[in-house]
Amino acid sequence: MAENFISTENGNIKISEEVIIRISAISAREVEGVAGLGTGSGWGDLLSKKTPAKGIKVEIKDDATIIDVHVTVKFGVKINDIAYNLQKKVKNSVESYAGLDNITVNVFVDGIENENAPKEDKEDEEGK
Repeated sequence: MAENFISTENGNIKISEEVIIRISAISAREVEGVAGLGTGSGWGDLLSKKTPAKGIKVEIKDDATIIDVHVTVKFGVKINDIAYNLQKKVKNSVESYAGLDNITVNVFVDGIENENAPKEDKEDEEGK
């Protein structure tokens, strides 16, 4: 993990990767059409200290921040639009809250969730 300090007239500020992950997770969940992060995600995962947010990885290289976001989307949404909105939301949030720039957000759509499927069908889909 590269040291990523923001220099000010009073000293340096270091924002941990975990903070960037949490900002990204909260922002990603706010995007309409996102059903969850990673696999088996829930608010408990987001708030847990052991797992800041399943499905999000942050890498800081030199002056660039690369954020990978793995999501499950809701059935019936236009996936490209959701992914684009997610990129914008996460990037804008990290820039705004953490004061970082030169941010790349990669979105990986790993699943689709059908909220209206009968419970039996959901279990069949999960078992496959």
